[in-house]
Amino acid sequence: MDMQATIESATTAVNPTKVAIMDAAEKAILKNGYKAMSFRDLAAEVGIKSASVHYHFPTKANLVTAVMQRYKEEFAKRLILPKKKKSAAQKALNKFIDGFKETVVDQDNLSLCTVLSAEKNLLEPATIEELNEFYQLKLDWLGTVVSYMRKDWMTTEEVHNYASRILASLHGASVLVKATGNPDMFNQATVHWRDLIKHLDS
Repeated sequence: MDMQATIESATTAVNPTKVAIMDAAEKAILKNGYKAMSFRDLAAEVGIKSASVHYHFPTKANLVTAVMQRYKEEFAKRLILPKKKKSAAQKALNKFIDGFKETVVDQDNLSLCTVLSAEKNLLEPATIEELNEFYQLKLDWLGTVVSYMRKDWMTTEEVHNYASRILASLHGASVLVKATGNPDMFNQATVHWRDLIKHLDS
């Protein structure tokens, strides 16, 4: 079975064992990183034999790519573009920031994409592609939302710059919080974006 077939079967078929393995893998990556994740530990977590993990996911590359693909697809389902109004765009951006805080900062975690990015040199091309697509998904959404705030004058390059700066602020702030243990670091780093509409109007 090739990698693509494994990924597709893992994400489209409803198989409790596969889901449990992927859940355990995501948890393990978030806790100790990709390199430290082992099939033996995952098997013990799920309550199956190590051979069963290999049956569903022949290699770590198969498994982590499937996990990243699922992560991307589930995140995409939650991304809804607001109405093309300035106030709606700001509310959508603030909700995005709140969601990042609740799922990453408040849980005292780094995001899955941040952890995998730190170990990118260990990843296979298929995993890296999923990782890149995930970041681009967020950048495209953020760029569209920002464009709704001042679409009358912003160039495509300016929109992309704002999207990159916002996303970099969120991920950078989560690392600062993890390193310092000070949750307020996140608020300090994102306060500007929560009032972006006023800065664009000035």
